[in-house]
Amino acid sequence: MFRTTVPLGRFAGIPVGAHWSVLVVIGLISYLLASVVLPVNASGIPATWYWLTGVLIAMCFVASLLAHELAHAATARRYGVGVKRITLWMLGGTAELEAEPPSPKADLVIASTGPAISLAIGGACWGGAIVAANWLPPLVAIGLLWLGVTNVVLAAFNMLPGAPLDGGRVLRAAVWKRTGDRRRARTVAVRAGQLLGIALALTGVAEALLLGRLAGLWLVLIGWFLLAAAGAERAGGIVRDQLGDIRIGAVMSPAPVSAPGWLTVQAFLDRIAVPARRRVFPVLSFGGSPVGTVSLMDLAKLSPQERMNTRISAVCRPAKAVAHSDDLLIDVLPSALPRNGQDLLLITDGGILVGVISAEDLTRTVELAALGHRPNAARESFSGL
Repeated sequence: MFRTTVPLGRFAGIPVGAHWSVLVVIGLISYLLASVVLPVNASGIPATWYWLTGVLIAMCFVASLLAHELAHAATARRYGVGVKRITLWMLGGTAELEAEPPSPKADLVIASTGPAISLAIGGACWGGAIVAANWLPPLVAIGLLWLGVTNVVLAAFNMLPGAPLDGGRVLRAAVWKRTGDRRRARTVAVRAGQLLGIALALTGVAEALLLGRLAGLWLVLIGWFLLAAAGAERAGGIVRDQLGDIRIGAVMSPAPVSAPGWLTVQAFLDRIAVPARRRVFPVLSFGGSPVGTVSLMDLAKLSPQERMNTRISAVCRPAKAVAHSDDLLIDVLPSALPRNGQDLLLITDGGILVGVISAEDLTRTVELAALGHRPNAARESFSGL
């Protein structure tokens, strides 16, 4: 989903990353707490302590967001749905599942566990604040109370009935259960999410213009996000329905023109690239296994002298992704979408390159699917050295 993420490691084998906007959230929350909330409720304390407490509370809040997403991930695994990654960002987090839930019940339970964990964390922090008020410094009690209230509000907001919020997933599960139609359920949840986004954005605009409150801009931002995310979910659902059972082998271009890694750039251009009329090429080792890709755009950056002395293997890019011909296309695409004129998805069988998929191949496949036609495995092929 996000290209600029910082890896935070793995939790239960699931890759976790943070988008750079998480730093913005930590900064804003720290500032709000250190400059307003803590001084108003616990005056007379050095400013350094306000800031230290504010930063610590902000980091604890981000940790609670991670706990929310891990709850989704753990429940999804229990129902046999794999989890590709978890990404934290400015407005929360996302647990990217490898497939859709297998049943309405699974959809309901997976969606509900995140808000349930947020609610549990909120209740625990709220209760801890009551205890801390009598035994610990006031900054601790105020910090715990803020975390408690914020997590309860987070749980309530996430249960609003509209995709991509958890409440939208609950709505989808309910409609799916009642109608037996997953597509219809998805459409209902997406439309509810779009209406919710419009309502929040309009409320934010009214708050900013009529009441002069800059906080209304946050509602505008959240409303815009819901609109965009709901639209993306609708588009993704359509593609998933159209491409659901199409395998890589039916889409790939077999026996593609390849770039032998041991050739110099100039020799490759003279013997293969110019006659082939292609822009991107898989790079092969001497044994025939793929080692990466190279594009004419990459080679154009080299000087004439460098082209004479540099081998293809020294300038190729690592393979964006490698798949097998019997893999489902929809399972591979989210993490391996090739860019036009820059990347290829390399297809192997037994470690040997058997085909490639380009951005043009994918566009053709989607357009054929929209027209009600399935792609047929290509019979014609082109070969290099």
